[in-house]
This record gives sequence, C-alpha cells and structure tokens, in this order.
Amino acid sequence: MINKIIKLSFVFLLFIGLSGCDSTDDNTSFLDDRTSVSFFAPSGLATLLVNETGVSSYDVIIGISEPKPLDRAFVFSIDPSSTAVEGVDFTMSSSMIIPANSVVGKITVTADYGASTLEGKSLIINLDSVEDAALGTTNRFKLNIIRFCPVNAEFLGEYTLSIVANGIFDTPTFTPGSVMVYQGDEENDRFLVSRPYPAFGVFNAMEFDFSLVCGKVEVPGGQATNVGCGSSTTLGPLDTLGTYDPDDDSVFEIHFADDEGGASCGAQADAIIRLTKV
Repeated sequence: MINKIIKLSFVFLLFIGLSGCDSTDDNTSFLDDRTSVSFFAPSGLATLLVNETGVSSYDVIIGISEPKPLDRAFVFSIDPSSTAVEGVDFTMSSSMIIPANSVVGKITVTADYGASTLEGKSLIINLDSVEDAALGTTNRFKLNIIRFCPVNAEFLGEYTLSIVANGIFDTPTFTPGSVMVYQGDEENDRFLVSRPYPAFGVFNAMEFDFSLVCGKVEVPGGQATNVGCGSSTTLGPLDTLGTYDPDDDSVFEIHFADDEGGASCGAQADAIIRLTKV
C-alpha cells in the first residue's frame, strides 16, 4: 500500500561438514562472491497523495536479494515518458547507496502541492545498475503524483462481494458473499478479508489491499495469495481501474490482475469484483 511498511525475508543456507573449515570463520563469508539480484520493492507502482499541509513524500525502495559486508552504489534515471517534472512537481533525494549489511536503499520523492493536480502526473524511474548485482525484472517504477482527494463516505464495514469477471482458470479469485472492509495504513487505504480461489478448496483467508484515489480504485502489486502453480500467484494493478463516488459507498468495483504477468499459472487474468454495502 501507499507508504506501507515493507517487510523482506531472506533464507540463508547453512553449510556444515566442509573439510578444513575454521569454526571462527564468519558464517556469511560465502556470500561475498555471489551475484545478488536488485529490484524495486514491493512492486513497480505506487501513488503519492499530495496534502495541502505538511510534507508529502514517498520512499521508493531499492531491494537486493542478500546482504553483503560492503556499501553498494546504485544508479537510477528519470524516464523521458514521465509527465511530472523534477524541480516543478517534485524533488528527489538519495544517497544512491545500499549500505553494508543492508538489503534496502531508497529514493525519497517529495511533491509540491501547488503543482499537483487532481488528474495526477506520473514519475517513472528506471533502475539502471546496482554495484555487484544483477537487475531483476522489476527495474522500472511508476509513481503517480496526485493532489489529495478526500473520501467523504466511510467505505468500511460489511459488504457483499460478487464476481463481475473471473480470475485464472475462469474461476472466482475471491469467495462470493459477505466480506468486511477495514481501514488501511493511510486515510484512503482499505483492505478486505476473503478466501482466495474457492474453486480450488482454499481455506485460509487473505488480506486484499486497495486505495481510493480521486475517484479511482487502485490496487498495489505483489499481493501474494499463497496459492499457485508451483509458486504463489500475486494480485496487482491493471491499466483500467475501478471507480467510486467519494460521497456514496453503497457500491463500487475493483479491477485487478490475477497472477500478475502469468508468473505462476501461465496466463494473467483481468479480474473484477463488485462490493455492495449491506
């Protein structure tokens, strides 16, 4: 979600029984010569809502697959397709370093309320290189910079979830019926709790995040269902967004990608659910 705390976990392999090993050696020394993978985390899309009061900023996170005992420099560039202009719509700051023994670096984008618009402008950042690391597939980040739009209705409580467009394998992504919608981290953030893929007999519910942004329902990427074809499918954004009335929370739709990019089950599905307040 917008400015949501990012949690990264890494699995370390323990090598034992190697002949000639000194018990005083650093157990992570074997990482020194391995090639790391770097990427934008948690996904390649986010929104910066610009408030009239206070500082409106967003930390674009550069992740790397494993820590190493040295600083690693990264290089990024602003894509010419960006509609937001540096020095007018936003400013940027970054040490351009992933510190030693860390797995994250960051680029802080601060937006100007006077230059912001309700329609929004886009800042597209390319991750060009990271020292001692290969680039992963998520090496392009789009930050939509939009003037904050208040949501006057609650958009909270009990809703009836119905399927408008199925997910993968032409089956519902979520279980139709009663769901609860809860407040997220930020004022315009929401999440619902539902069991994914009822046709597959899944019993564990998941939290599904979305944001209400100036009449559009945005879905962040990389939301793992913990179900899939060898690896977990993830739910994420589509170019075509659902809409809502900020003064009426009785019914709205959410458009999202089921199995983003077909990374798990072979083909992405453009899914749509409708929420009707009880």
